Amino acid sequence: MSAIGNENPGVVTQTVKPRFGRIDAAMDAVVDAVARSRDFLFSLQHEDGYWLGELEADSMLEADYIFAHILLGTGDASRMERALNEIRRYQNADGGWSIFPGGPSNISLSVKCYFAFKLMGWSADHEILTRAREWILANGGVTECNTFTKIYLCFMGQYEYNAVPAVPPEIVLFPNWCYFNIYEISSWSRAILVPLSIAYAKKPFKKIAPEQGIDDPK
Repeated sequence: MSAIGNENPGVVTQTVKPRFGRIDAAMDAVVDAVARSRDFLFSLQHEDGYWLGELEADSMLEADYIFAHILLGTGDASRMERALNEIRRYQNADGGWSIFPGGPSNISLSVKCYFAFKLMGWSADHEILTRAREWILANGGVTECNTFTKIYLCFMGQYEYNAVPAVPPEIVLFPNWCYFNIYEISSWSRAILVPLSIAYAKKPFKKIAPEQGIDDPK
């Protein structure tokens, strides 16, 4: 029992431990954890004062890199091949790709990675693509992808624009007192929503060879 924090010293109250999610921890344990975390970060600091580390993400960045250059007709072929090699490294045993290390395969990411291989000229009967296609189809196929991926596919005729939710760019004009406005959306989501709204309005399209598409035999 403790009277710490009590404005009436004569009244004894019970010490309340801080609660973090489902973990109960005494304050000394929290302070110790913070100190050890701080010391670890300082141990990684370069003598000149900076920290150096690789910025990593899932295979979507490599897939998007390939997609963007194919769409725009730009890019260095050797760099695109290197990006494809990175995608190959992270294919799960079940054939799909996950959005974090050791995680379950994700349908939207797996479709993007599959499409990246096709855009780079890989045959649908390659073992890597066969396993990926089997997992994708077993988990609902393209219709189970998120809206972002579906609009992405529309750019190259792999999905219909009239089959994706309308994202009108005029939403940026809604004031912050409006029931729905972009200022109530997280910055990360806004960075996706606003470009997608412009893309939806413009509906870009690039024709690709049939063998580069994702409509492959089951």
